[in-house]
Amino acid sequence: MKILKWNKLIGQERVKSVIGGAFGNGTLGHAYLFCGERGVGKFAAAVDLAMAALCKHEEARPCGACPACKKISAYSHPDFHVLMPLVLQAEHKKESGLSEQGWKFAAESAGQRIADPYKLPVYDTIPNIPVDWIREANHAIQRGGTEGAFNVAVIDGVDTMNKSSVNAMLKTLEEPPPGSVMILLTDNPHNVLQTVISRCQIIRFATLPPGVIASELSARFKVGADDPRVALAAAGGSLGAAIEEFEEPREEYFRAAAGLWNDCQNGDWAAAAQAAERISNGKDAFSECQKVIRCLMELLRFAFLSQSGASINYFNLTGFHKLKL
Repeated sequence: MKILKWNKLIGQERVKSVIGGAFGNGTLGHAYLFCGERGVGKFAAAVDLAMAALCKHEEARPCGACPACKKISAYSHPDFHVLMPLVLQAEHKKESGLSEQGWKFAAESAGQRIADPYKLPVYDTIPNIPVDWIREANHAIQRGGTEGAFNVAVIDGVDTMNKSSVNAMLKTLEEPPPGSVMILLTDNPHNVLQTVISRCQIIRFATLPPGVIASELSARFKVGADDPRVALAAAGGSLGAAIEEFEEPREEYFRAAAGLWNDCQNGDWAAAAQAAERISNGKDAFSECQKVIRCLMELLRFAFLSQSGASINYFNLTGFHKLKL
């Protein structure tokens, strides 16, 4: 029986058991929807599964050393396709679709995501998956595999697809050629169209234990596990978000989120309006607002956990946990 080696995916033992079992038994589905918080391993799992399907090793896959594995790592395998949300600039577009620079930008973005699947992309406005990219992937999937039995497509952020992109993909989801495996990823399954969900097997990813995240942070950033920054970043259950926190501390965003919540709770609408205006008037307004909203959601979650007596997976920042719920 073939064994799926998980080289990139960290934790998520239930997911490993379900997908690994299907791979070993030769019963992989043609379409999966990976759901879960951002940064918990959905993209890492998709890359491991794709590499295992296309690897040429006889038993334990992926081996990481065969030509197929090396091509996937370099994002140059003809039977491996990655699509993800992008923010396109003027030079990336032309009247009929993506420009040459646009295609290069798309390929580079996908390659960077493969190289470090827990490194979360940052957007300065609302991203989406270009319909041209979807159509190209459809053509590649319909033609079938060129170097083996499988043809794998990973579509990250499927909830960001517009109607044209979804319609371009539905026929392939309904009638995929033999050997096709489509792996759709979303942080927000409630935003995915039911017509897409109904055609996929749903795999849910859990948040990660703080100890698992702390261990990875210590190894990645060469810091001691007792470093208070490690405990702070690891508390949210997302390795991707923890890496983001370590590289760009969010203390100021937590303060802004706590201040905005308390202004609203106290009924001081003038102060709340001023705070909201300050947040939305910055140079990167979309990114700033997104970070504050995420911090506000985390603070509310941690406050509820604290009140319910939870002992793990939440943290108290001085003053921030005193939200009035």
